[in-house]
Amino acid sequence: MKLSPSQKDHLEKLLRESDELGAVRYLQNSLGMSAEEALALTEKLDKTVEEDHSATVRQMFKRGTGLQKDGKKASKWGAGIFLFFGLVMLGVAVYIFYSNYIFAEHAVAVEGVVVDYDTYYSTDDDGHSTLMYSAIFEYEYQGEVYSHVSEVSSSSPDHDEGEVVEMLIDPQAPNKAMANTLWERWFTLIIIGFFGIMFTGAGVMILKVFR
Repeated sequence: MKLSPSQKDHLEKLLRESDELGAVRYLQNSLGMSAEEALALTEKLDKTVEEDHSATVRQMFKRGTGLQKDGKKASKWGAGIFLFFGLVMLGVAVYIFYSNYIFAEHAVAVEGVVVDYDTYYSTDDDGHSTLMYSAIFEYEYQGEVYSHVSEVSSSSPDHDEGEVVEMLIDPQAPNKAMANTLWERWFTLIIIGFFGIMFTGAGVMILKVFR
């Protein structure tokens, strides 16, 4: 006897709920089958439902495994990007440290005076503007007066005008100078080094989690 789509759906629902007895009774009451006929048809449908369920589970497992592999691959790419930029930043930090060290080794110390500030507006991503200050130093070497604008800026003046600050200058090129302060000598190095360590550490952690 052929079942209608609605009858078949109802029977499959009962079998998915493991209600074989309910399926047999449904066939007996709805279609007038004998107990033997209803039991045989129920067992046949039960096998079909189990096979469909197993196939669905296998398909879901394969799909999940594929997504897991894709996720690991993407994570490794992300880790590689973090490591690349982190190592580049650390390399730049090492270069800055070495350059500053060599410059200081051959530099001559002279007195400089803060004569003014170079100002400009810095705008963030939200459109807010901040007035930034870069100190302008004047110093004398071998009878010549030179000026130097600090390469480091801040949202407030770091020195008072007229303040005396030790300057390190290149005796072969007196116009090359830097203020001998922690802020000017090492601020850029500290920032780049910090982010280099953070990016490199993030890359290593991602690799450990998704290896």
